[in-house]
Amino acid sequence: MKLSIVIVNYNVKEFLTQCLDSIFKSQTQYDYEVIIVDNSSKDSGRDQLCATFEHIIWVDNIENVGFGRANNQGFSLAKGVYTLILNPDTVLQEDTIEKCVSYLIAHPKVGGLGIKGIDGSGQFLPESKRALPTPLVALWKITGLSSIFPKSSVFARYHLGHLSPEENHEVDILVGCFMMIPTELLLSVGGFDPQYFMYGEDIDLSYELQKTGHKNIYFSESQIIHYKGESTKRGSLNYVRMFYKAMVLFAKKQFTGSSAAAYSLLIYLGIYLRAALAIAARLGKSTLTPLLDAVVLYAILNTIKSYWEQNHRFINGGSYPDLYTYPVQGSYVLAWLFGLWLSGVYFKNNRPIVMVRSMIATTLILGFFYGLLPEELRFSRALLILGALGGLSAMLGWRTILSVLSGKPMFEGATKQPRILFFGSKSNKSILDGILHSSGITPSFYWEEVPNFDNEDWLFKLQALVHLHRVNELIIDVSGVSNKRLISILTSLGEQTSVKSLMPKNKYIIGSDSSLTQGETYRKSHQTADSQYLRQRRVFEIIATFLVVALAPVTIVLATVSGRFNAWKLWIRYSGHIFTGKRSLIGYSRSLSQKFNVPPLPHPIFDICSVIPVELDYMQNARAIVENYAIEARLRHDVLHLMQLSKKS
Repeated sequence: MKLSIVIVNYNVKEFLTQCLDSIFKSQTQYDYEVIIVDNSSKDSGRDQLCATFEHIIWVDNIENVGFGRANNQGFSLAKGVYTLILNPDTVLQEDTIEKCVSYLIAHPKVGGLGIKGIDGSGQFLPESKRALPTPLVALWKITGLSSIFPKSSVFARYHLGHLSPEENHEVDILVGCFMMIPTELLLSVGGFDPQYFMYGEDIDLSYELQKTGHKNIYFSESQIIHYKGESTKRGSLNYVRMFYKAMVLFAKKQFTGSSAAAYSLLIYLGIYLRAALAIAARLGKSTLTPLLDAVVLYAILNTIKSYWEQNHRFINGGSYPDLYTYPVQGSYVLAWLFGLWLSGVYFKNNRPIVMVRSMIATTLILGFFYGLLPEELRFSRALLILGALGGLSAMLGWRTILSVLSGKPMFEGATKQPRILFFGSKSNKSILDGILHSSGITPSFYWEEVPNFDNEDWLFKLQALVHLHRVNELIIDVSGVSNKRLISILTSLGEQTSVKSLMPKNKYIIGSDSSLTQGETYRKSHQTADSQYLRQRRVFEIIATFLVVALAPVTIVLATVSGRFNAWKLWIRYSGHIFTGKRSLIGYSRSLSQKFNVPPLPHPIFDICSVIPVELDYMQNARAIVENYAIEARLRHDVLHLMQLSKKS
């Protein structure tokens, strides 16, 4: 056995499927084995993967033990002369294994072999080759000088920017998504240090290999796709904490004296700087925006009030009382902000049309309750309407101005209907159609191009079609396209359009627009995992339950007359659980959510599966009902379910 391939899986079965497919497509003379260690994934895909790829060794962990420890488990089982540490979100070229093993055989002094990596948009991943992060190298990286001078042999040393990605080089540090090492050497240095949980272990292992007198080589004669780049989660505080904690651990372990102290100081400065930036960015998105909206809305209301009392209401003197200026105007602002929050404006649904709809709906509701108030509290509907119009204009205005000045969009674009070009066989187009339909995706343009590789101009033709039809999603049928050609398409078209891979046997569409974004897959989307739906659902449940309890003398009569007395009793009995979020009104049980792999919901008072007749197979029909509910859940559907199920209770 020449090669053992060790892969640690954690909740990425779609990417692992494509990774394994690329491995078993390898054109190599060398025998290899594949060892998968699953770190307690919710859905590892084990049964399907073991059925599809028969010759894999699978190890299940009952808990997530971290990247390094899980790999070490795989190393202990390795029988190959060489071991390849491989991420599950990678795709190998057909010649990758052959060329890399041959290189190691021809160069026995090499300790670790890395490889040229590209991201999901076809761009070179600079972390494929790195220098040892000494205090000075770390300083240039933390201060941003490495980005300002990306080709400098001094300032850009962290990613060795002065070395061409198209040539082989001796380097210090290899990236953990692909490291091929002689197994005996790997075991002699102890594999990965288990002190590292997720980040930094590849840096530590690379340095340990160097300390044995062996060389680490960046290998450019083949390449791989790595869908999730190093910077995937850099915006999160958790990433900042874990990454820099790993760097401090590396400094304490590998450096001594003043070097260790200087390095640790730099790292801690980096932690606080990055954490501060991450907190500022998060506050800017989650807190400052509604706060600024509140100030703008209140200022507009006050301005309109002053104009109205001077030119219409109190021409001969006088003014609106403080009761209107503070409590009433304040309640308007809070109601508008709540409506914007509920519609998702302060999350990812901050499109102008959503803001307009929210302001109109909230203003109409305010107008309705305004009519129920005593005469002395009804100051002027005109102020409410003008305030809503002026406030909406001002909120849209400051966002537009800030977008122009900063160059960063303050509005999310409307959900883009994909303009799809399918590059694959006619027989697999129906599979693509089925995936798009089940994912709720309706293309605005759909072109099918059957590959003809006998024509040397096939790639130029593909480029021309993408340009002519303004294609924003190019879907490649990888069952008929080699990984080498897939990578050629990525590097040629990845910046112009989103390139995704169709795996027809497994019915997955996989892709990623860049190393800065998580890899994504098309599959059935569950509405019960949508944050906006869950917010609206929660608000509805709280308000409805409050009304049922607060107006109990009235609601019990209505429930009795309509034949819903038992449902009313259940609702009252569990009202406290609804307020605390322990239960929900409508939904499916936790046990069924786990069994059918749909997003969990709090245990429902009214279970949607309670309508299944005893004559029918419960599990078979429960699956259909639960999966359909998870995909199509809407607030209006919940109201209809509530009317139906409360009648049957």
